[in-house]
Amino acid sequence: MKKFFNPTTKFIVLAILSLTLTLSWIPNSFGQIPGVSIPIKNRQTQSLPWALNQAYPCGKFWCSDIYIYDFDITTKTSVHTPHYLSRLTPELTVTALQEPNQSKAEVGEKVEQRAELVQRVFQQIFADIVSWKTIPEVPPIPEWQFWLPITVKPLHPWTPKIEVGIKNQQTVVYVPAQPELGLASQTIVTVTDFDAKANGTTKEELAEAWQTRIRLSLSNALWGHELNIQHPNWRWKISGAIMGVTLGLMWLIHLIRSFLRKWNHQLRRRLEEFTNALVVDPEATSSENMEKNVSEILDSSEPIEGKISEPNNGSVEPVKTKVPSPSLSTKLFNLLQKPAGKNKSMASKFNLSEAKRFLQHQTLIKQKRNFCQLFLRLMLILEMLILALSLSIIVFVFRQTRFLSVCLLEETVILILLWTGLSFVDKLGDFAVDYCLNSWATEAQLANPASNRYTLRANTYSTVLKRGTTVFTTTLGIYLSIWLLGFNPTVLAGAGLIAVAVAFLSRSLLEDAINGIMILCTDRYALGDVVDLGRGMAGAVEEMNLFITCLRNLDGQLISIPNRKIEFVINNTKNWSRVNFTIRIAGNEDINKAIEVMTQVAAKMQSEPEWGEKFLEPAEILGVDEVSNEGILVHLLIKTQPSQQWSMGREFRLRVKQALDEAGISVGIPHHKISVIHSQQDNSNQPFLTN
Repeated sequence: MKKFFNPTTKFIVLAILSLTLTLSWIPNSFGQIPGVSIPIKNRQTQSLPWALNQAYPCGKFWCSDIYIYDFDITTKTSVHTPHYLSRLTPELTVTALQEPNQSKAEVGEKVEQRAELVQRVFQQIFADIVSWKTIPEVPPIPEWQFWLPITVKPLHPWTPKIEVGIKNQQTVVYVPAQPELGLASQTIVTVTDFDAKANGTTKEELAEAWQTRIRLSLSNALWGHELNIQHPNWRWKISGAIMGVTLGLMWLIHLIRSFLRKWNHQLRRRLEEFTNALVVDPEATSSENMEKNVSEILDSSEPIEGKISEPNNGSVEPVKTKVPSPSLSTKLFNLLQKPAGKNKSMASKFNLSEAKRFLQHQTLIKQKRNFCQLFLRLMLILEMLILALSLSIIVFVFRQTRFLSVCLLEETVILILLWTGLSFVDKLGDFAVDYCLNSWATEAQLANPASNRYTLRANTYSTVLKRGTTVFTTTLGIYLSIWLLGFNPTVLAGAGLIAVAVAFLSRSLLEDAINGIMILCTDRYALGDVVDLGRGMAGAVEEMNLFITCLRNLDGQLISIPNRKIEFVINNTKNWSRVNFTIRIAGNEDINKAIEVMTQVAAKMQSEPEWGEKFLEPAEILGVDEVSNEGILVHLLIKTQPSQQWSMGREFRLRVKQALDEAGISVGIPHHKISVIHSQQDNSNQPFLTN
């Protein structure tokens, strides 16, 4: 259970608990939660769905909705049909006409103030009733079904009379003086001609409808107060049960996500093994070892032997994993490959077949990982949906905030559908990227069966493009979410500090992205290439995307370089490599014999299976480059497979030295001429000169 209570889960639990406590101890001020009303001066830039009194244009008028207490208010035609399952419906809608000399902000503020005044009057009437001590208590109601929201309840015994009358030549809905309830005569709302026209009825009909709705709202408010008196712990218990069910469901989803994360980790490691099998270690890997790694990876579903794992104690130790025996098809493939190796045409076909097989396995793993990541994201969305549903139910349990439950649920469902759709779009893009790159790599492999560069490029482009689609869909999702929640995204972008920060960061990111795209389009390097970017930044490309390139040097240091800083690239392993060999032979040795010895050494290496496949062309003797007192400089070039120049160069130098020693040919030794002048003199008074 410790792993389950991670920081995210703790935050969710605390959020639900805080909301429950807040709703439990909130004062009996109904109609609207303090602070959710938005000033009209922000109206043209923000439209928040929970700003329930916010003014909006309705024809030639400006309207403002009033949610007095609950949204289970009857329709205009029926006074017995609750709206619990309908959309959020206001009790009253007041209007105002924009005068020629008024701005939209002014008329909007006017109608909002009118709506808030009606709500304050309602709250005051309710507070006066529940605080009056002489009202007889309501008999206890034992049936729990009575308290269900879907139950149609009679008017509460404390419900005051609400009447329609004329005051100052205006039709008003008011509460008459009722000393038994502690109420004085007070106007609740004035019904104007504009209200009647905006609501599509006459003033008399609208006043009667508002009278019924206000009285029913007071009855509902009093029944809610009665529930708190007769059963003070019910709302707590219901909220606790909801929290328990929510935690249980989230724990179950957590288990599923843990399994999916482990599966995704295994697929990622296996994909890395595929890539590492293609990337030749320039310092130690031999051709046989590379073929063995590729064969083991194709045959096994487990990590290959000798991979590094992370034990529970945090130390890093090599873990031996037994590799299963090859399949029958693989044994047959290897059996036929041996005699085919003697024929260049057959060997090329077999190499191409194995390359296709390799690409198919790699693509299959990528598609599995795409499915796994899609399910992970859907599980996260489902977790958020369950959380939103639980919060909506808790908000619904407390009647003073019930009018927000439908709004909260609607917005949540819309956002969930939005992010679910974007997740599918993102993963469909990943599937398309992998399919297209695999097709391209397969076709390119036909033209050059001996090269694995196309597969490496496909891996590089796959990572970059899929991250690009994720960034695009995530950015689009954030923008649409802000828009659906009612915020105007241009307002956020126009904020001073945010605008400066975004402009500053976007410039660098844009430069990185543009240069990253150019690097990919021009194929300057790919994953596994050994490059030198200057200024001491050299090593094997371990990771790259549109923004940074990571190099691993011989000391094991990881160098991260922003793409905008990359100007010149020396790629030591693109397409093919070369051994640039020079040696000095002593000046008194037979140079033709020395060249013949080196030619024989190169020819012998090329005839050996271990080294022969690394030769792209026979060794090329350039000849004598320099004659000096240090000896005769002989230059030789060997064109090799990518990344093989270092291992071949070491082996060739060793063999050349041994062959020259056997032939009795010495390497160049610097020669110097020294003259010594003796101090003794002969009869001619001239010093002796000795060389």
